Amino acid sequence: MSGQGGPIKVLYEEDNAGMAGDPETAAVLREILRRKDSIRSAHDRFVEQCNRFDNLYYANVITSGGADHWPEDPNRTIVGKAHVSLNVHPTYVDVPAALQSVVPIENIVPPESNPEAKAVAAAVERLYFVWKDEDQFETKSHKLATVKSLYGLAYGKVVWNEDLGRPELLPVEQPRNLWAGYSSSDYTNLEWAVYSYFITPTQAIEDYGLDISEGIEEGDIAEGDTRYVYVTQPLNHNTHDPQTLSNRDWLQTPQWGMLQVNDYWCRKPKGNIVRGKKTEMETVNVITVGNYVVYDEAHPEYEGRLPYVPVFNTFIPGVPEGRPDLYDVEQLLREKDERVSAGGTMVGKLTGKQFWQLTGPESPDRVPSGLRPEPDKVVAPGAGNRIEPITPWMPEFQLEQYLARLDRELQDVSGLNDLLRGLAPSQVLSSGKAINALVANYEARITLRRQMFYQWRIDTWGLTKLVWGNKVTELKAIFENAGKLVVKSPSLTPRDDLEQSTLAMNMLNSKIWSQVRAMDATGVEDPEDEQNEIRKERQDAALFPADVQAQAALMAMMQQMQMQEQQNAAQQGAPGAGPLDEEGAIDAEEARRKAGDEAAGEGQEQLQEPGEQPASGPSAFSGQGDNEAVNQSMIHEGEVKSRMLTQQPLTVEGQG
Repeated sequence: MSGQGGPIKVLYEEDNAGMAGDPETAAVLREILRRKDSIRSAHDRFVEQCNRFDNLYYANVITSGGADHWPEDPNRTIVGKAHVSLNVHPTYVDVPAALQSVVPIENIVPPESNPEAKAVAAAVERLYFVWKDEDQFETKSHKLATVKSLYGLAYGKVVWNEDLGRPELLPVEQPRNLWAGYSSSDYTNLEWAVYSYFITPTQAIEDYGLDISEGIEEGDIAEGDTRYVYVTQPLNHNTHDPQTLSNRDWLQTPQWGMLQVNDYWCRKPKGNIVRGKKTEMETVNVITVGNYVVYDEAHPEYEGRLPYVPVFNTFIPGVPEGRPDLYDVEQLLREKDERVSAGGTMVGKLTGKQFWQLTGPESPDRVPSGLRPEPDKVVAPGAGNRIEPITPWMPEFQLEQYLARLDRELQDVSGLNDLLRGLAPSQVLSSGKAINALVANYEARITLRRQMFYQWRIDTWGLTKLVWGNKVTELKAIFENAGKLVVKSPSLTPRDDLEQSTLAMNMLNSKIWSQVRAMDATGVEDPEDEQNEIRKERQDAALFPADVQAQAALMAMMQQMQMQEQQNAAQQGAPGAGPLDEEGAIDAEEARRKAGDEAAGEGQEQLQEPGEQPASGPSAFSGQGDNEAVNQSMIHEGEVKSRMLTQQPLTVEGQG
């Protein structure tokens, strides 16, 4: 990169440490350099791998024939040679990332089964879903799924947003810019992280108010002097959230100088170190711009943890990275490029020219010069001779068979069948069973990757709760008692949705599951709120008249039961009272008779005193009266069943 006045030099940690104005700044820059040097070989390999897969995912070179991910092929510039670039690599990244980004079934399970714990867990669950919607968490997680599928590794950064008053997830879209070290050789906990990128001098002035000066390093006559920029005087200590810069050369515009920015996070002892005892750690953030420290503060809200949460594409024992989806398919796709190009060259040679032969008993050994057929002309092959075309031999079957073998190997390595790659025949697309079987086959291949991605979601929410609770003290105790986040794999086919819904319905009808658990199993985000909505709808007579009728009948039945209890209490006297006197006994007996008369209803015989005979004779049902209809209702399984009864007075022969 060059500019006016000679070549431009970019200063790194070792250069800025020597130019630092104070010993503390120089020590910080040397510490960052020492941290980077400890993993430089592994990081350089990772950067090279990222650059390679970047070109396969989005070709850097665009030729006259279109995007080309391998323009170094010498046959590309040779006349008569075919050069084909099969840009199908993004399919092997986008499809797995999309399937892993299907929103899972998430629930916050309370630590205890009491109503208070359930209420707290339900409230925190509502807050969790609101935070995800406000922060566009699912969109960011899909981006990270694409990054980890492409590079094998991705990071999510949880920071506190002062303007929004809540935590925010920042996806690291360029993991090559992040240098991360682990606290042990099992690569489980991050010890430090440095996000390094470059900004222009004007950006440094705008964000940090730094005074930028120009330095000149003298060179020989041929190369000329080298210009560089450095910081001379700080004006303020503004913090800055770094933005990701791409490493593609064609995206960088030559400009005057670049300053290196290091966003450095590390863990340091919080208090005195006592031998043989655990030491509490704190999280410290240092930001350097060029040769000056612009920010150096501790962040107690992290409680000794780093803000970065890594997610790997898959598990590789003993390696702090994951396997990219293009890692094993690149060679097979390159072989397809070469074989298709070779086949195209062969086809071009055979179809570019036509061949004839002179046959017959009088055909000469040497064909005359004017015997070649030409447009709008007649040739004379001679008596008994004829001109026949020579059909070229094309090994079409052999080439197609070899390409089919490569496709099979690609399917074995990646697991992407024809359905997922959009190549399924119409017979498969018209069969639901075939689609479900193919999707289920690939779903088993990505089980580990999905589980690791879901664990990243759980870890991210855990760090978010930690930061949120320490920033808003009122929420700290609530988060600590809310329970844990449980993530379940979602269904990828309609059959899975139907089976899960049927299972939940059967378990609910069998009274094995509660309604809340059935809603959780079918993906309802807030079962409690859903139950409240159901109550509102079921109380609307215009929408559900049968349910409203059942509720009204149940209320009437409850009132009748209460009245019956009051009558029984009046008959038996108040509990704990002494024996009734003669007048109280007469009143109780009168109340009992009135209650019996009301229960019998009109048209029935009244109760008689003991020892009295019916006035109408031996039959107690004798009497005359008009027919009366009685409506009876019964609630069975939540539904009201009604029947109409007609009362017919009974008479005895010879009476009436």
